[in-house]
Amino acid sequence: MRLFACLLIGLLTSLSMTAEAGFRCDGKIVKRGDRMFEVRELCGEPDVVVPLHSVYTIRYGHVPTREEWQYNLGPHRLMRFLRFQDGRLTQVRTGRHGFRPGNGACSPGQIESGITQMELLSKCGKPREKELRITGVHYRTERDGRVYRAGMPAEDWIYDFGPRRFIRIVTLINGRVVNIETSSRRGSRSAS
Repeated sequence: MRLFACLLIGLLTSLSMTAEAGFRCDGKIVKRGDRMFEVRELCGEPDVVVPLHSVYTIRYGHVPTREEWQYNLGPHRLMRFLRFQDGRLTQVRTGRHGFRPGNGACSPGQIESGITQMELLSKCGKPREKELRITGVHYRTERDGRVYRAGMPAEDWIYDFGPRRFIRIVTLINGRVVNIETSSRRGSRSAS
């Protein structure tokens, strides 16, 4: 019995280390230090790419130096979030269970603080407009309690739910919803 318990603990430890250190794609593991093209060859295109930091160059404009690739592996597997810096994989995080892509017809109440950009796109589809800005306030997400500081790049996604509902402004930082505002203006498009 003691031997069985030791083997079980060893197996669980190795599985958790593998989940944090790498990501299994088509039977092969991508791991820290792998280049972006290697990860893309093994795992395919990510569902969402979130630029986390970029530098401006005269020749190439804004060049991302850090980004996160988000993979939705479906409702029976856990989502994966791969972070890259300067073209190399630096971190693999495991998220909640994946989901079946929705039809993009959500209600305002389905948008929650803390969900990923990928979940938002699946639930509500593409926004009517996007606005990029530098944050001037601190945000704390409801779901995971993370704090996002002032001065970080943020995207405001504007969702129009039709003339009978108010427009929602959804703020995303680092690929997560950190704030949801209700505009004083009602939508303009007809509800579907």
